[in-house]
Amino acid sequence: MRGARAFTLVAATLGFALLPAAKSWAPVPPRDCGMLEVSGKRFNVKADQLRCKTARRYTKGYLARHDAPSGYRCRDYGRETRIKFRCSRGDRVLFAIRR
Repeated sequence: MRGARAFTLVAATLGFALLPAAKSWAPVPPRDCGMLEVSGKRFNVKADQLRCKTARRYTKGYLARHDAPSGYRCRDYGRETRIKFRCSRGDRVLFAIRR
């Protein structure tokens, strides 16, 4: 009986040790998608997990018409920071910095 318990304990420990580890993403800074001018003001567009072409289109629509991209939650920032807005959808993020 004692041997069976020890074998079960060893088998369980080895089983957990051999399970694949959870994915851990390395922190990567957002991609710089360049400058964009809307209503005579310049903004630097940044995107994470999103193509620059799409991020620039979404940013232009949001700044010109305050039209949030479908499925994204957006937050405007006040004068206390240079970030104009930030929109996110899961791990996809885009934001604009006033220059």
